[in-house]
Amino acid sequence: MENNENNSWTLNPIFIVLGMLFIVIIPILIWSKQAYLQQISHASGIVITSAKTQSIQTAIDGVINTVLVKEGENVNQGQEIIVLDKIQTQAAYESSFAKVAALNATLVRVKSEIYGKPLIFSDEFNQYPEFVSTQTALFHRKQKALNDEVGVYKESLKILEDQLKLFRSLLKTGDIGTVEINKLRREIIDIKGQITNKENKYFQDSLSELTKTEEELSTRLQELEDKKVTLEHSSITAPVSGIVKNILITTQGAKVRPGDVILELVPSNDKLIIEAKFNPKELSFIRLGQKAAVKLDAYDYSIYGIFKGVVTYISPDSISERTQKGEEFYFRVQVELDTKELIAKNGRKIEISPGMS
Repeated sequence: MENNENNSWTLNPIFIVLGMLFIVIIPILIWSKQAYLQQISHASGIVITSAKTQSIQTAIDGVINTVLVKEGENVNQGQEIIVLDKIQTQAAYESSFAKVAALNATLVRVKSEIYGKPLIFSDEFNQYPEFVSTQTALFHRKQKALNDEVGVYKESLKILEDQLKLFRSLLKTGDIGTVEINKLRREIIDIKGQITNKENKYFQDSLSELTKTEEELSTRLQELEDKKVTLEHSSITAPVSGIVKNILITTQGAKVRPGDVILELVPSNDKLIIEAKFNPKELSFIRLGQKAAVKLDAYDYSIYGIFKGVVTYISPDSISERTQKGEEFYFRVQVELDTKELIAKNGRKIEISPGMS
């Protein structure tokens, strides 16, 4: 008996295709409900620093002698970058210093006169022998004048005192009376008074000169300090380490006044910031604290890779800018670079300067 019934069931190809689509599509639909796509936003920017550009100004009237740096040059804090002509300021300082030295020499002489001490000048006056010579001569001249005047009175006093002794002997014998004795005594007292007056005048004159000299010295010391500051300002140093951005005055011999900006310096020891302009459409994908990947044109991406950073600032409002395409709007975004990551594969530190893109 022939059995025409087929014992095996053959699948329809259509059902096979539908089944495979079901297996593929269903997981995709489930994943699309639970997962989200990573959105990458791109923008170009430049490197800036967190600190503002430093304007290097002169504090005094002067004349440019030398500008020791060039635009784009790295300078260190305290490095001399500008020199003003020091001829006049140096001469003024030395003149003021000499006046102070002369007054100090006067003080030494006057104090010796007042306190009756020997005239001795310290080693600080070695560079001014003319002051020592002048004050020494004046000291001896005044001493001699006093001694000469007092000496005359003392000679007269000795004569009168000898005469008084004689009169006392004659008084005992009755040859003279007390009237002559008293008259002689008055003359002696008068001469002693004149000697005292001369010595007191010498002392008072010296004391008055001391006061006057000290007052003048105080004024001259202030002037000397001012001249010193002016001289120091003739040499202008970098207040911070940085890069010379723009030199405004380069002409040797150019006159400058207090407040004149000679050059601009961009600090380099502050945080490095990438400032970029983002399309407003991409702002929804950017948030503060978000990690960022930075590529610098100066360093080949295939060699140095990317630099890590963090979004630290997003402008609160859009900013308009006129371009060749018309008015365009953007948001300013700042990314702070992680300075610990600025190391090349060979271990050397990667130098990043403001202005790089």
